[in-house]
Amino acid sequence: MINSVNSLNIIPKSASHPKNSKLSIFYVNDMHGNIDNMSGMIAASDKFDKEAENKDTDTLKLSAGDNFSGGDEKKNKLVVNLLSRMGINASAVGNHEFDSTIKTFYGFLNPNKTKFLAANATGQNDEFYKNVQKSTIVEVNGTKYGLIGLLPFDLETTTGKDPKKLQGIESADLEDSINIVNDEVKKLQSQGTDRIILVSHIGNENDREIAPRLHGVDVIVGGHSHTEVKDIKPNENLFKNADNDPVVIVQTGENAKNVGVLNIEFDEKGVLKTAENNLIKTSQEKSPVLNYFKEATLGKSPQIGTIKSSEPLPKNRRIVPCAWTNLIADAMKNETGADIAFINASNTRKVPQAGVLTERDVSESTPLKNTLIVKEMSEKEIVNAISEALKNTFSNESGEPGILHTSGLSYTADINGNLKELYFVDKNGNKTQIDINNPSDKPYHVCYDSFVLKGTEYPAFMPEKHLNKQIEKTYDFDKDKLAIDYIKKLPNKDSIEVVDDKRIQIFDNSNQPLTATRSHNEDIVLNKKEENNSKVNENKVSIQTSPTAINNLSANVPYGLNYNNMYYMPYQNNYATVTTSYYPLMTPVNFQYNQPLQGIQAACAVQNYGYMM
Repeated sequence: MINSVNSLNIIPKSASHPKNSKLSIFYVNDMHGNIDNMSGMIAASDKFDKEAENKDTDTLKLSAGDNFSGGDEKKNKLVVNLLSRMGINASAVGNHEFDSTIKTFYGFLNPNKTKFLAANATGQNDEFYKNVQKSTIVEVNGTKYGLIGLLPFDLETTTGKDPKKLQGIESADLEDSINIVNDEVKKLQSQGTDRIILVSHIGNENDREIAPRLHGVDVIVGGHSHTEVKDIKPNENLFKNADNDPVVIVQTGENAKNVGVLNIEFDEKGVLKTAENNLIKTSQEKSPVLNYFKEATLGKSPQIGTIKSSEPLPKNRRIVPCAWTNLIADAMKNETGADIAFINASNTRKVPQAGVLTERDVSESTPLKNTLIVKEMSEKEIVNAISEALKNTFSNESGEPGILHTSGLSYTADINGNLKELYFVDKNGNKTQIDINNPSDKPYHVCYDSFVLKGTEYPAFMPEKHLNKQIEKTYDFDKDKLAIDYIKKLPNKDSIEVVDDKRIQIFDNSNQPLTATRSHNEDIVLNKKEENNSKVNENKVSIQTSPTAINNLSANVPYGLNYNNMYYMPYQNNYATVTTSYYPLMTPVNFQYNQPLQGIQAACAVQNYGYMM
């Protein structure tokens, strides 16, 4: 779909250009070091390069940050090499770039390949700006494009307020960051470019807030909030900037599940004339080639079991129970001898796929390394902790901070954040209901990690809020070690089925539970009126047909994309439903209509991608 944004009565920029300019931007964000998922992203990147060869279009490749997750230095170095392999021109600096400490991060950089950008670093930033740039200019076929980066405003919080990671670096707030970006725009314009792109790791809501207040910025490639921004929609991801010119905001989600391709065209005055935003689902299959390089770099990891089947990581893992996270919680409880274990939903970043399970698979599923503690909490404190997490999570559109996964407990709640029922589950599986309206002071031994302990996102776990403030046990390792030990002892370790046992059930307003499978088939939106976006733009492509009924249509499916979804075929005001299947190569696909379409022309489009057929 190509949306003309000149219809917004936009005032052109004053600078002139010799001719129209087309630009295609390949963009990613929040990959979180998920190397196994990156094979599909690399395939999409290669396809982008091949298609660009025969087009009169400039190209850029950008990341909006959080390329890493966790402090594994070898793995993070491999991720940087993969960014270079894909030809990523520049990346924002996200909070997870600090996971190995920012000083260690400097050693990963290869500025001749991928430049890391962050204009709004404050504090002790002298060393930072010897390694990271505020902005840069990339010249493509004689045209200069200015790129500016932004750190997250909540950098201190999202790095766990860890001084070792931050090394004195702070982030400017929203107001100061707007001024900083506008100053960088002036600097870039003085160097001969007014085609300017912001790579931002501040979250979609903040991107939307700053866009109308920025001068000269044409595109914001965003990250941090893990938002899937589809298509081009006025007042959602298309705004007027401070110059009354259009600015487009894009973001892919997280964990390399999607990549984006933004096709834009500037008029002769350098103002955006058209924009087409395509969000492309990537193949999640493991690549033997990428696995070979992974093992060559990181070493071969010992096998600890075999997964027969595994439910996927929920699309919104913050609000939907995850079977693998529950298994990790079981390991925490059983290996420490605690009565109850808690793990925050966002701690899990991937779920191992069916097949051989290695120690590295387990460690990569929880890459944000912490330490563990066991301490006493009363029944009343436990009810308060779960209730607080639910209320905070379901009152936030993004689902932050996330529900609490647990072992030794079972609970139900609604999508409004109300705890409905809570049971203690003993080591023999016997359930005892806890009165959530009048909980007692009965003590339990509870295991959780040092991130939860800090109370940044879950204040109810801070010891100073408890009747018994003493920490009973501390462990200098994280939950992945316990999970590895636990899995090795499982009697079914060679045929593990990772299935949600419904120990946690969150019910929506129609009294249907949120599940991992359901979250992959529909978008679950919190505190936001859902719009009917099932109709796609009729102007994406027009196919000449005879006046007789159309019963099928062939189209080419790009390599590595999964189209096992529901799409809509628009004709006038009627929409017929079609389904397609997964094809790994450029293969003709037969679209079966659920009703015949009559007419001279039928506009046809595939939602979420926009592949020209």
